[in-house]
Parts: sequence; structure tokens; C-alpha cells
Amino acid sequence: MCNATGDNPLSLPYTKYARDGGEDMIRAISLDLWKTLILDHDQDEALRDRIRAQAIREVLGEHNVVVSEDGLYESLRRIDVLRRDVREMRDWTLTTSSQVGFVLTQASVYPSRDLVAAVLPRYEAAIFQLMPALVEPDTPQLLADLAQHYPLSLTSNTGKTPGQVLLKVFDMLNIRKPFTHFIFSDEALFLKPDKGIWELLVDTNELKPEEIVHVGDSYRMDYKGARAAGLQAILFGRQESLPTETLAIASLSELTTTIEEMNR
Repeated sequence: MCNATGDNPLSLPYTKYARDGGEDMIRAISLDLWKTLILDHDQDEALRDRIRAQAIREVLGEHNVVVSEDGLYESLRRIDVLRRDVREMRDWTLTTSSQVGFVLTQASVYPSRDLVAAVLPRYEAAIFQLMPALVEPDTPQLLADLAQHYPLSLTSNTGKTPGQVLLKVFDMLNIRKPFTHFIFSDEALFLKPDKGIWELLVDTNELKPEEIVHVGDSYRMDYKGARAAGLQAILFGRQESLPTETLAIASLSELTTTIEEMNR
């Protein structure tokens, strides 16, 4: 978790956002990252795992260790399976150092601290060789407009790209500046929809849960996860299969109006 400067968080004063209204008025916005602000093409992450597997093989080769690149790749893909299946979820998938340790162990290589440290920079930098795209071309301006009315937090599960590296991606996509706080699962050590990550979001903003609305594309992780923790929620992307009472928007451009209606 970090604030907009990338440092350890110190809650910022909210005087510029002060509003009159009832106790349940929304005073801050939390946004999901993947498929809400940025997205990959279908095979991008699989291709990044190929890049990671090659990088790991090359680093191990520099340490006179020979391994199968295909085997490394299969272990990398396995991490994503474990992260998606709640029944199999493991805490070690939260951090990139633990992920690298898992991949090395699967290749029968002892994951010494020095070896993991040698692999990490190239492992974490794979995203720069295959950059994500913005969900909406005008996302930078939409975020800047929202930040004029509400403090913005980003609450995201990080996968194989840690929060501190994602901040550099945000800089390159021009979407970092509008945010007041960043809460990443690899730093919070909680994955959405775990209640712990929402409690951290609430504490960081120094607000009541019901005064924060979270916006994200996943009905289970974002919408239901936030609601279960007492936050208000809006689903990004309308889906016909969901309950009719599910509040949803198709674009960030709809968010200000939607929140104003919720605050009435």
C-alpha cells in the first residue's frame, strides 16, 4: 500500500473534498485496475510468462544451473490457476518473491535468497515488454475530472507485477497523478475479496465504509466483496446475467452522475 507519491501512506486531509450531506453520503471513490482502467489482449499474460520463463532460464544459466524453459512456463501458468481458484488459494501467491521461489522449487532448484533476488528484476519487468492498454482512451482525463470532486484510491490485486512496478506503468499511461492512495494486494497481503483489503482501504481514507464506493468489473471480487465489507459498490460493465438490483455503469464518464444519484 502506498500513497500517490509511492511512499508509505500517510492519510491526506480531505478538506478540499468536504461536502454537506447525510451520514451515508459517498465521500471517496475506490477503483479496481484490471478491466476497469487497463486491460490485456487475450494472450498477453501468457506471453509475459514466456518472457519470464526465458528470463529465469537465462539467470539460472548465469549461475550454472540448467533447467527446462517449458517447465518454468508451466509452473508460471500454474500460479494463475491457484490464484483464481479460491479453494486452492495460497498466501504465497501474493508476492513475486514467493512466486519465484515456487517456480524454482518446481524446477528442483533451491530458491536461495541470492538466486531469487537475481531473478526478480527481470521477472517483474515483463509487463514493460507487453504493455496493457487503457480500457477507455480518455481514462486519464476522466480520472482527473473525478479527482476534482472525490479523493481516489486504487484497490487492486497485483498478480505477477507488484504494486511498485505498476506505479511506473501508471506513469507511462498517464493515470497515476489523480490518485490519492494505492492499495495493492502484494503490499496489503490480502487479496480481493478478502475483508482485510477493504478494511485497509477504509482505514487509509479515514472514513466510514459506507462513505466509500468501490468500482470494479468483477461481480464476486469487486461488487460483492466491497458490499460484504460495508462499502457501497458499482459494477463496471453491465452484465445481463446479474441480479437486476446490481448498480452498474458502462463508462467512467457515468460515475459522477451515478454517485450524485446515490447521494440523494
